Amino acid sequence: MENIILFCLIVGIGSTIALDVWGVLAKTITKIPPTDWGIVGRWLIGITSGNFVLDQSNKNAPSLIEKATGWVFHYLVGIAYAVLILLIYGVGFIENPTVMPTVIVGVILSTLAGLGILMPGLGGGFFARLIPNKLQTYVYIIVAHIIFAIAQFGFAVWFSR
Repeated sequence: MENIILFCLIVGIGSTIALDVWGVLAKTITKIPPTDWGIVGRWLIGITSGNFVLDQSNKNAPSLIEKATGWVFHYLVGIAYAVLILLIYGVGFIENPTVMPTVIVGVILSTLAGLGILMPGLGGGFFARLIPNKLQTYVYIIVAHIIFAIAQFGFAVWFSR
């Protein structure tokens, strides 16, 4: 059990860090800002009051609690994706990681979750239908999740050795 927990922490946190590094590099290269996890925290806190879509009227910078909530959520989701790989493909993945599980979980499922849950929750509509630059958003999200999946696989291979 200890091996499973350690695997999930290393793969989940490591791949989430890789995603965050990509966000910083992408902002430097493309000027597209990475996800504002403070705003995500605001949305998550709002859910506890029954507000399932972010209240866009609050233009204040996210508070420390909102930022902390968003960042903790971000890393817990990264860990949850590592857990999901093991739930779907079994604990044998720890000893013998293969690419396809990380493609399915790290690219496909995480992209669908971002576009189908996070984007609507933040007010962008289902699959970003309410934002003006959909194609740019899709490309950014897909590339980010490809990097996330590559990191998942890389950390899984590293852990298996």
